Amino acid sequence: MHQSRPMSGVRMGWGVFLTCWALAAVVALVLGRDANWDLRNYHYYNAYALLEGRWSLDLAPAGSHTFLNPALDLPFYMMTQSVLNHSPRLIAVLQAGHLGLLAFLVLLTTNIVCHGNPQRMTGTSALVAAFGLTGAATLPEAGTTFNDLQIACLVVGAVLALLLAAGADDVLATGRATRLRLLSGVLGGAAVGLKLTAMIFPPALVVVAVIASPLGMRRQLRILVLLGSGGAVGFLLGGGPWAWFLLERFGNPFGPFLNEVFHSPWFPQETIRDTRFLPSGAWQALAYPLLWARRSTWLVTEWPVADPRFAVGLIALLIASAAKMWGRRARSMYAVSDYQIQQQLPMESLAAQRASWAVMGFIAAGYVAWLAMFSILRYAGPVEALLGVPVWAMGRDLLLRRAQAIAVAYGLLRTKLFCRMGTVWAAIVLGACALGTLYPEWNRQPFDWAQEPHGAAAVAVRHVNLPSGSLVAMVGPAVSFTAPFITGSGVRFIGAPHPGEAGPAVFRTAMAETVRTTAQSHTGPAFAIVEDPDDYDREVAAAYGIALDLASCVRLPNNLTTLVHLCRWR
Repeated sequence: MHQSRPMSGVRMGWGVFLTCWALAAVVALVLGRDANWDLRNYHYYNAYALLEGRWSLDLAPAGSHTFLNPALDLPFYMMTQSVLNHSPRLIAVLQAGHLGLLAFLVLLTTNIVCHGNPQRMTGTSALVAAFGLTGAATLPEAGTTFNDLQIACLVVGAVLALLLAAGADDVLATGRATRLRLLSGVLGGAAVGLKLTAMIFPPALVVVAVIASPLGMRRQLRILVLLGSGGAVGFLLGGGPWAWFLLERFGNPFGPFLNEVFHSPWFPQETIRDTRFLPSGAWQALAYPLLWARRSTWLVTEWPVADPRFAVGLIALLIASAAKMWGRRARSMYAVSDYQIQQQLPMESLAAQRASWAVMGFIAAGYVAWLAMFSILRYAGPVEALLGVPVWAMGRDLLLRRAQAIAVAYGLLRTKLFCRMGTVWAAIVLGACALGTLYPEWNRQPFDWAQEPHGAAAVAVRHVNLPSGSLVAMVGPAVSFTAPFITGSGVRFIGAPHPGEAGPAVFRTAMAETVRTTAQSHTGPAFAIVEDPDDYDREVAAAYGIALDLASCVRLPNNLTTLVHLCRWR
């Protein structure tokens, strides 16, 4: 009979959570104020449009990104529209809470993987968690508005709920296991509803549920029904209202995305999908993690990056899988059966082994889906955050298993030898990967802006009051963030859908025709916002009847970029 034993370590609680938040806040403050391209392109405008009722006035100022769910953008926007805007460091600290929460959830998960008890943090579980949390996809997002960390919290929380549900099954707590599996589905569904790029993770959660659940087709089918039911509820909670709004207004609950299914006349019939970072072929796909293990640019992100964690973690996963297949043969050399080992292992150790394989199943399925759909490093955050698990599992199976068999024979299983060996192994691998990591910069700016407008602010743009009835065209991406600072009676903003989003077909949609008609029929004052008057997309502007008066262009000072000009157009 398996018996639990007291577990040393730090109890997980508010103290650990606040420590995680504090460490994340330090990272955010060291990196600087967030001024990323996506914030300028659509995160800021989308929240403004929802709260200020701009949907009855404007026409897609942020292009196809205008139609993304703005729910996760609201907290940052509301902070910058309050007195907190003049305390950008405080906003960065608050935004860093997302990374702090993710770190806490990953710690709970690695606690289960390393020793089976989620409530006790040991040195080993902390190092296993730190391996992924310090990766190039996760750590540089501290304090940013990308919203990938919020999605990672939901997805890792869903994985954790499934592991806890398996533990509830061990003690015959059927009701608790049912609630946890429903919760897992809700968290995974909410992630997809809030940000569509999370669609790659529900299949990986199914893999976790199957590996961690009791054997038996009927029981596993029941578990999958619970997970799917929770997922539907979560999607409706996270994205249902926004999807209904888009469906009613444009005939597609996802805006321009998946329009090959919904066939809304407002958008191109082709799939709008960023394929810039996908592998060019099967051989490159197989070697992909090795390619950004060293410095690379425009491989999995726009910025220079180097990070060996994916390569090390995935190779470790393969080695651990091979070690498991050959483990029975290795133990037979010492005449020790699986039954002997399992009988002497505490219940927590059995739970830890099951959890490690469930997490590795999530990593494998999530990585394959990510590689096939996006290959954009930021979107792989939930996978990266858990990459320490296969590294630990490989160390356990290769370095500890043989010693474990010997120890069973001599009754030494419960000594501190294995814990120490695991901690040393985790520290060595983490240190080696840290030395080879180059983090993307993500357009960070100083908290105290030395240029005009001077001073400290999270978002600052010089206010412009335009004549009544002005029409403002956002020509090009990454300029719609200026909209909240451009005022005037009856001012409207229009966008210029770009052919780069779906080819020339974007010019033949109902949205493009409406923008074109609005621009050509406008008889009042007309203005345009561009990044650089000397280098803007004249083809796109001409397609919508927008001809800039370059002599009229003036800089629009702001603290997110030194670019952006306000021009008149004819």
